[in-house]
Amino acid sequence: MMKFTDKILSVQQFCRANNPPSSQYRTATTPSLTSVAGGGKTVGRWLKDRREKKKEETRAHNAQLHAAVSVAGVAAAVAAIAAATATSSSSGKDEQMAKTNMAVASAATLVAAQCVEAAEAFGAEREHLASVISSAVNVRSAGDIMTLTAAAATALRGVATLKARALKDVWNIAAVIPVEKGGGNVSNGSSNGSFSGELVPEENFLGICSRELLARGCELLKRTRKGDLHWKIVSVYINRMNQVMLKMKSRHVAGTITKKKKNVVLEVIKDVPAWPGRHLLEGGEDRRYFALKTVMRGVVEFECRSQREYDIWTQGVSRLLSIVAERNNRHRI
Repeated sequence: MMKFTDKILSVQQFCRANNPPSSQYRTATTPSLTSVAGGGKTVGRWLKDRREKKKEETRAHNAQLHAAVSVAGVAAAVAAIAAATATSSSSGKDEQMAKTNMAVASAATLVAAQCVEAAEAFGAEREHLASVISSAVNVRSAGDIMTLTAAAATALRGVATLKARALKDVWNIAAVIPVEKGGGNVSNGSSNGSFSGELVPEENFLGICSRELLARGCELLKRTRKGDLHWKIVSVYINRMNQVMLKMKSRHVAGTITKKKKNVVLEVIKDVPAWPGRHLLEGGEDRRYFALKTVMRGVVEFECRSQREYDIWTQGVSRLLSIVAERNNRHRI
């Protein structure tokens, strides 16, 4: 069985060698933005909230790591059984069935290798991962398989529970933040620029949550006027002057220096033509493109990895522009 474990690790190394990490495949991450909201929150309370948030993040990461290792063990066990079945059937008379079993064994080995790769990406120690796989490939009885499967399913349910709890926290935050984070009820003394902080009746609960997600921001690929591509942490929100703002952050020198650029958004441009050559990349057919027309920088184009991400940004920013326009119309009356 150690030979089979080595085979899995060899396939894993082959996949890693032929798919080197690149900034083009970086996963968009939602930056953790914790701010002291206006009102009566003390520094001590703020620090306590930060410590609790760190604990939740650590708990969620550990749960994902445990689930990834458990799933990798199940995949290794399935691959081992498939390989044993293919070996035993190769001496039989049914040549077609033997070929099918070999193909299934090959596919299962590839899946197991990718599961190991994912577990390592989550931070699993190689020694611990090798121990889990070594135990899994020696599994033979139906009871052992069911035990491994049940443990992996329990771990995945734990991850889902923590994700649901985190999403609930985001929704709770969104319900009490009507505009720019920490904005509250703000007025600048001008009848045209004042903002009372009220929510328009047309906004539903999902709309509020969408606004908060856009304000928190995520990583998007941006194209410059010269055609250069840069990753930016992009967020859109309504500021105290009742303007839709685009904020782009870029990190330099290993993240120690951060540059921020803010622009007033005038319009959302949908269905931007695909950027040259992007369709050749993995998942290229699923990528969608949109642009934001701004006051200072003109048209700024972005790439989304899926139709869902595209809809969140285009519909969300369009909703923000509609909210601002409606408030301005009410002030003119």
